[in-house]
Amino acid sequence: MSKTILFGDYYVAKVSPEEWEEFFSEHEARVFPNEVSLPLDAALSPTEKDKLTKLRQNLTGILSFYFLIYENERPIGWHFGFQRGDLEYFMANTGILPEYQNRKIYSAFLKYAIEQIIEEGFQYITSVHNSDNNAVLVPKLKAGFLIQAMGFLIQPMLLETNYGTMIQLVYPAKDTYRQMFGPGRERQH
Repeated sequence: MSKTILFGDYYVAKVSPEEWEEFFSEHEARVFPNEVSLPLDAALSPTEKDKLTKLRQNLTGILSFYFLIYENERPIGWHFGFQRGDLEYFMANTGILPEYQNRKIYSAFLKYAIEQIIEEGFQYITSVHNSDNNAVLVPKLKAGFLIQAMGFLIQPMLLETNYGTMIQLVYPAKDTYRQMFGPGRERQH
């Protein structure tokens, strides 16, 4: 496994989906203790589940990133995201263990992730967050993300994630795209 230093003793590495899932499953409840979810599969009939399985087969081959974040050799966080079209990468889930939060690890990882995602050729990075999740919103806005939409259950995929007032963010890769969100929105990097 090839690791990239974020700063100090903190590293990030691309990992297999299985390795990611093992760490995520073990720690998700600690990082997101108030998460409310509605498992989509429980609401589907057997016929609908069969149809969904067939639809999901159409999505094979999309690019997904699975990252673990480490302090020395100990995993302390994760990220999962995936391609949602020819131009868009969706940052689906990122978490840092509570005892490692507020150490600028997320901000350092975010910078790394943006570079990796843009290097792949994606033109937009999107994400959706609870409107009161300042621990994520502030670093993302500082990194150049823009508020794209605000509302209740913005994305169809939110059936499997949080409920409540959500904010959708977008990171346009080019200043030309940023101008579509209003004048003066060029990156300040």
